[in-house]
Amino acid sequence: MGLFTKKSDPQSPTPLDGVDAVLADLDGVVYQGPDPIPHAVDSLLRASSEGLRVGYITNNASRTDAQVAEHLSGFGLQVAPNDVVTSPQAAMRLMAT
Repeated sequence: MGLFTKKSDPQSPTPLDGVDAVLADLDGVVYQGPDPIPHAVDSLLRASSEGLRVGYITNNASRTDAQVAEHLSGFGLQVAPNDVVTSPQAAMRLMAT
């Protein structure tokens, strides 16, 4: 994938130059229902192997962060519940402030 390949020309920027973290939306981006979207898992694994922190965000309120992490781990990603932010968590954080 072009986003994560080493650049042959140091003067040619890549989309991830200067990026410390990738926040990946889930439904329709990383997976569709129970199945991963083609190339999504490979791209996230590559980003992680390049030293980028990867976080997962979803506006689907039907599952907990632990359930989402388990789903993603089933694709071969190393995901802990604290790597996932769900819409209920975001709403509670806003309400607390």
